[in-house]
Amino acid sequence: MKLTRRQSEPSSVSAASTVMDRRTFLRQSGLASGAAAISATLPLSMLARAEQPLQPDHSSNPQSESSIETVRTVCSHCSVGCGVIAEVQNGVWVGQEPAFEHPISLGAHCAKGASLREHGHGNRRLKYPMKLVDGKWQRTSWDEALDAISAQILAIREQSGSDSVYWLGSSKHNNEQAYLFRKFAALWGSNNIDHQARICHSTTVAGVANTWGYGAMTNSYNDIHNARAIMIVGGNPAEAHPVSMQHIFRAKERGAPLIVIDPRFTRTAAHADLHISIRPGTDVAVTWGMLWHLFENGWEDKDFIADRVYGMDEIRKEVAKWDPATVERVSGAKPEQLLRATQLMAEHRPGTFIWCMGGTQHTTGNNNTRAYCIFQLALGNMGVEGGGTNIFRGHDNVQGATDLGPNTHTLPAYYGLT
Repeated sequence: MKLTRRQSEPSSVSAASTVMDRRTFLRQSGLASGAAAISATLPLSMLARAEQPLQPDHSSNPQSESSIETVRTVCSHCSVGCGVIAEVQNGVWVGQEPAFEHPISLGAHCAKGASLREHGHGNRRLKYPMKLVDGKWQRTSWDEALDAISAQILAIREQSGSDSVYWLGSSKHNNEQAYLFRKFAALWGSNNIDHQARICHSTTVAGVANTWGYGAMTNSYNDIHNARAIMIVGGNPAEAHPVSMQHIFRAKERGAPLIVIDPRFTRTAAHADLHISIRPGTDVAVTWGMLWHLFENGWEDKDFIADRVYGMDEIRKEVAKWDPATVERVSGAKPEQLLRATQLMAEHRPGTFIWCMGGTQHTTGNNNTRAYCIFQLALGNMGVEGGGTNIFRGHDNVQGATDLGPNTHTLPAYYGLT
């Protein structure tokens, strides 16, 4: 798993060193065959790289292992945010190891995470400020670059007003960066600010917030261990969030059934106890169809609904229109499959509901996410370990950036703008 820089190879080899008599060849061939047989029984982590000496002499190498600094960081390729130990030598990221004590990734890495270091390398990577002068890019200092940018945007504000500048944040910023970026836009005097969650999970934020007040994932990846049933809609974590599958598998090892609702038979569906294929965009009909079975059989959590839920009577009236035949006509989902899925969630509580952008990237995305939440409320799966809505995002800090940062419609911590 470790990614290390290759040592430079000797530029030339003497001709004498390549001469080998027959006896030496046979003896060394026998040793190599024995070593190969032994190494075949060892894990890959115990095999040394062939191009590196087993005991390198650092006395003549100023860049020895003692000069390597380790820095804790987080993989930015998906919302799992796996822990990474970066190895830095003379300011260059030369290697990495998974962080085994990380509470979410637990030392795991996927192919995307293993390539994280490569983003810091490349001939086209910008390493210092560049200024276009007479059609050519010239290197400039940070002070000169900041002074030039500051003077230019101040001139733009003076001429066209503060709303003439658009501030684009990032879901890869950490919480502190996102918060400061939002404050900077406010000090600038404009609300023209946003980040990529606007075209990612904005329908989730609106749907979830309009259901119980805030648009955030209610539990966590490692809380999935406590789920007694798992339903995944519009997500394929086996490919998009590979390390998250270890938490799903742990719940399965404890007896939790896995239900996957997806038009395609994905790699995640291959691990499911029940896969339901539906027509794209019919999530609300499918969810209402499961609620129909829930209410029809009296499987809803009546006490939870009476104590904690408002408006479920209106939901019952709407759901009553979505009998199994109607749902099958709209979605293509077989009635016996929806009944089985509902029964599994009802008999194995608490259960968690997982979705990703397969449920949000629709014109009805807000309706979808609200329906998912209502399904969990009807089961009483909210506010408990192993339950909730586990919303798998696309970047490592979509949630934090949305909570604290550059949103055009709210201040940090979801304080509304009116």
